[in-house]
Amino acid sequence: MELFERTDGEHFSCGLIDGPCPQTGWDVRVADPTHGATSIFLGVVRNHNAGESAVAVDYDVHPGLAQKALTELCIELTARFPVKLWMIHSRGLVQVGEASVVIAASSAHRQDAITCVSDAIDALKVRVPIWKREIAPDASHRWLDGHSLRDDT
Repeated sequence: MELFERTDGEHFSCGLIDGPCPQTGWDVRVADPTHGATSIFLGVVRNHNAGESAVAVDYDVHPGLAQKALTELCIELTARFPVKLWMIHSRGLVQVGEASVVIAASSAHRQDAITCVSDAIDALKVRVPIWKREIAPDASHRWLDGHSLRDDT
């Protein structure tokens, strides 16, 4: 897998990829003989949003800032959970049915892996500067609202 941005830590790897994320092989990336649980989240582009049809999403990313935010998030998660963690997000065009984000975690027991993955996607959507331009069947597009980084909103 060719990531154009990547950070490897002691218990994690994270990065950004052009186009869709691979949807298989994530169990191998987080395999550890001391771990008995693996949790994987695939964020897949769907054919609708807010009552509008869609055929694809074009993800715009500030590579340096996004990679920094992904790395900080992975450091925080691996400090909170005893996991091996992989997290990648797409840049560019991703068609309906293709994955735009993949998060995989393994741990000795299921709860750590499951909670880590759940917390990871929730935080990624708020903290990582990635913008979504949804493409309609007629090739028109619209930018989707993001999440505020401010705590007072």
